Amino acid sequence: MNSKFDESVEALLEAIRKHDSIQAFKKAEQHIKKLPELEHLAHKMKAYQQDAVLFQKIEKDQAASKAGQEADKLEQELSQLPVVQDYRDKMQDASDLLQYITKTLEKKINEELTDAK
Repeated sequence: MNSKFDESVEALLEAIRKHDSIQAFKKAEQHIKKLPELEHLAHKMKAYQQDAVLFQKIEKDQAASKAGQEADKLEQELSQLPVVQDYRDKMQDASDLLQYITKTLEKKINEELTDAK
C-alpha cells in the first residue's frame, strides 16, 4: 500500500515539475539569479528594514523613519523592474497551481474520510 502511495506522490510531483506555470517560474527565477545587482539591492533593502526595526527598539524615531523610508524607496525601485514583475507574476501562477492542487487533495481526502465513516 505504501509503495502505491509513494508512486502516486512521485507521479504528482513529476506532473507539477512539468507544468507550464512551474517551468515558467523556474525560468524567471534563473533569470533573476543571473542579475547580481538585484540581489545587492534586495540585500540593501533588507538591511534598511532591519535598521528601522533596531532604531525603533532603541527609540531612535528619526533614524527609524529614515531607514524605513530608504527601505521603501528600494522596495519600490525593485518592484518596478520588469524582470521582478515577471518573476512575481510567474511565482503567483505557480502558487495558484499549488494551492489548487492542495485544495483538491484536501477535498478528496475529506470526502474519503467522510465516506469511510
